[in-house]
Amino acid sequence: MSWREDRRVWELPHLREAHQMPVLDCALPKSPDLKPTSAADFWSVKFYPYTRPGVDPVFAVIGGKRILICRPPSGKDNSKIDIVREILDEDNDIDNFACAWTKDAETDTPLLCVGGGSDQLKIFNAVTGKLLRTLSGHGGEINDIAVSPINPDIIASASEDCTVRIWSLDPRHANQPCAAILEGDSHEETILCLAFHATGRYLLSGGIDHRINLWTLPEFPDANTGKNIPTRIYYPHFSTSEIHGDIVDCVSWWGDLIFSKALKEHSIVLWSITNFNSKLPPPPRASAPTTHSTSHRPSRSAFVPSPPSAADNAITLFTRHLELSIPESHIMFTRFGLFPGHKKSELGRNPVIAFCNTNSKVFFFDLARLENYWDIADDLPGPDGRRVGSRGGGSSSSTCSHVNSVSLSEHGHGSKKEDSDRDRDLKSKSIPTDQTPRAHPFLLPFQRRNRGGGTGAGALARLARETSLSESTGSEYTNQDEASQAQSSSHNSTHNSTANSHSNSNSNLNANLSAAANGKGKIDWARSREGWSAKYEISDPLRELEPHHTEMVKGIKFVGRQVAWSNDGMWCVVVGSGGSIGVLGRWDR
Repeated sequence: MSWREDRRVWELPHLREAHQMPVLDCALPKSPDLKPTSAADFWSVKFYPYTRPGVDPVFAVIGGKRILICRPPSGKDNSKIDIVREILDEDNDIDNFACAWTKDAETDTPLLCVGGGSDQLKIFNAVTGKLLRTLSGHGGEINDIAVSPINPDIIASASEDCTVRIWSLDPRHANQPCAAILEGDSHEETILCLAFHATGRYLLSGGIDHRINLWTLPEFPDANTGKNIPTRIYYPHFSTSEIHGDIVDCVSWWGDLIFSKALKEHSIVLWSITNFNSKLPPPPRASAPTTHSTSHRPSRSAFVPSPPSAADNAITLFTRHLELSIPESHIMFTRFGLFPGHKKSELGRNPVIAFCNTNSKVFFFDLARLENYWDIADDLPGPDGRRVGSRGGGSSSSTCSHVNSVSLSEHGHGSKKEDSDRDRDLKSKSIPTDQTPRAHPFLLPFQRRNRGGGTGAGALARLARETSLSESTGSEYTNQDEASQAQSSSHNSTHNSTANSHSNSNSNLNANLSAAANGKGKIDWARSREGWSAKYEISDPLRELEPHHTEMVKGIKFVGRQVAWSNDGMWCVVVGSGGSIGVLGRWDR
């Protein structure tokens, strides 16, 4: 099945259910009659990643002392979130705001790693709610947690102590679970976010110092894992403070490309590290550049030779590809969620980014739409309704081809060579035209609408009806549409001798009505192209693209803190201030 044959492939989530969760007053002694009192902020949400796509989606919500294990609404008979288990952290005055799922490598028991306002990383059994382990070592709050995608025993945690710690949950390393410490000349202030590469060999970190670092990791467990002296890594293989000009609070890999956002910038940036290729062997630790070797430049990289001057630094070391606009996102610790897409999924092939702002709005960006628009833009009608033709220009093509090559190879759209014959035929059928305005699944042109009460076709249509009723009350055409009324007037003037005295006035009226009707429903191609370009045109990497879909979480005013996707892309959950949870879904089955 080609992606053009099923419009549901391009569907984006809509709100299914939302409410604010009351919390227990944990300052009171526990008793059977303990009542909910107020709402506390939820900071983190994550779906359990180890089930097959579409099988029993379960997500965890974290905030304060409260940990919720939930399922999304299951159908018409159950339209509410199903809270499977609620866990209360027994530490006094604890404020948890980070979590990550893992599992017992031997029993597959779901485990939940939780951190926040203390220097301890806690491991809970998600089935029983029991606290299994507490990992100590950080010198401050834990702001983010990430689990290796290739080994569920390997956990990374980011702290306000300016370090990242790598932990091993393997029972053999129980006496010394800290496997590595990433420190030294890297982050100068609190680290807020982490992201593992799919290979498990690279880790991104971002923080208050505006810096994003890429760390090359050894294969864990390494020779020091489980021993009293953990591996220490002092220098990242890539480091920059030039992507963002403010606090970096969210990073994510997309293939070998990187998405990141920062405080007060109101955008998500897609960029890449020059010459970084995860298919090649990781660079040796000794090749990591130091601040001494790069003269304290704001960016440094082991993947390219040092540029001749600081002015050439950013141009040489990384490339910005595009920016996604996320209005009203000016506060810290608001994090987007990326659904990477699945090659073999019937519907969930398209990678999609979601973000909830400070005003209860969830923005969606379908990255496959950018590629599709680029492919067919030359065939779309221009402002005059005619085909646009070739764009021309080398830089635009270069920018898009780089993004397209990643999306095609990494995210399951197949190669153009494999689908070219079939897609070429379908492409011609999916271009919107005046005759087939809804041929394309998401490029819907702007059509002028007839709004009654004005001086246009609506007023003329009413006048035509009144004239028809007063002069030809017996006509069988008086309740038909405007086009039929025009035909009936012509018919009556020819075959009804009683209407001869009114033929001149009817002719004038019908001429005016016909002219107004020509404007009704007519496609404004200039406005259509302008709207499409604002959302999908990626030739300018500094131009912010508007959201492809915006969903308002109605009835609740809250600040969105984090977004998470189920592993099949059907469910999207956002959590935020005041104990708010919003569940959005697509593809009703």
